[in-house]
Amino acid sequence: MKNSKLSDVEGITAAPNERPAWLNDELEVIAVLHYFIDKIDKQPASERVRMPSYKLNEKKAPKLYNHDEVSDRTWNLIQSLSGLVFDIRLNQKRSPYDADYVGASLLMTSNAEEICRTWLSRPFKSSYQDQWVLAIDTYSNVFDDSGASLKTRPVKVSGKSPEAVVAAFAKISEYLNNKLTLRQLSARCFWGHSKTLDTREDLLYQLYRNLKVTPRPVLVHIYMPKKFSGVLFIENQDTYIQASMGIPTEVRDLAVVFVSGFRGSAERVRSRKGVSLHYQDFCDESLRSKFEDWWFEEINPIWPVWFWGDLDYSGMAILKSLRNRFGDIQAWPEGYEPMLNVLKKGGGHSPEIADKVEQVDPCETGCLYADHELLPSIRFHCRFIDQEIV
Repeated sequence: MKNSKLSDVEGITAAPNERPAWLNDELEVIAVLHYFIDKIDKQPASERVRMPSYKLNEKKAPKLYNHDEVSDRTWNLIQSLSGLVFDIRLNQKRSPYDADYVGASLLMTSNAEEICRTWLSRPFKSSYQDQWVLAIDTYSNVFDDSGASLKTRPVKVSGKSPEAVVAAFAKISEYLNNKLTLRQLSARCFWGHSKTLDTREDLLYQLYRNLKVTPRPVLVHIYMPKKFSGVLFIENQDTYIQASMGIPTEVRDLAVVFVSGFRGSAERVRSRKGVSLHYQDFCDESLRSKFEDWWFEEINPIWPVWFWGDLDYSGMAILKSLRNRFGDIQAWPEGYEPMLNVLKKGGGHSPEIADKVEQVDPCETGCLYADHELLPSIRFHCRFIDQEIV
């Protein structure tokens, strides 16, 4: 394909970076340039694997598809910008009778952004970080540390500007003594989003030293048979439900506890105000009272305590954390042995597909069975087994 030079097409100025005189009359070309800048504004060129592209189909460029003299002129004008604003990629599968532009794509060049912004009068936007810092300076008198801790931890909320998000953090100052939970506070200040502050409690105490947040009680589910000889913590909900129905049979003389993930190792989990115990089905009041006396550390341990979860690093880390909170918890052999057999026969899945977040080897848990049997097997086979397989 022969690309026309800028000076070869009527109405185009000789200076390569000057705004073409014909541009205002070519709305489809303007649409292409705006599309490129819209894409760049959503994700800067420096963060892209490839530059934006624009396919010239009949819907996006109907003027071209009239296949007349005006179409030919528009195509010549588009070609005149090749190498400056975009590179042209022809559709190799088009019919030999089709014009070159049928199905062609325009790939934005790496140097095109400044030219497009100048021609379209769309100046460069400040980075999110720059806008974030500027907004914090506006509200610095609200924060106890003048917003210093917030400057290094920009928070993004979909559809909200940096100024709006900082203003939401500033609004927290209205609730310092209301003793709301973290999620209640988040919902009131962040447009109904209750989870925005979930991992930012430490940040809040740097911004507001006198903030009073009511801890959310840890929710614990318990199935307690009429009599039992031990307590079993189970990592996953589906397995807990099965265990409450006596599957596998080895759980039938155990009280079964389900608390999601690492929440069972929270510092407040063994205080009466920090936990909410929910019992499945009716259980004997005297037995329940004895169980709670043990749970809240008002009597010495009277049952062996076990843990059964996924055969992976995360499950072993949960066991380690539970031991810090509940003492001598052991990995439950009756649950792990069948999983270990599957692992040794080549079953399970690779660590790469286990979670969005890479799992970290806890090195040791303090439980002899876990440290001498389970963890070494995971490391040797480099595979994980989910608890639900049993």
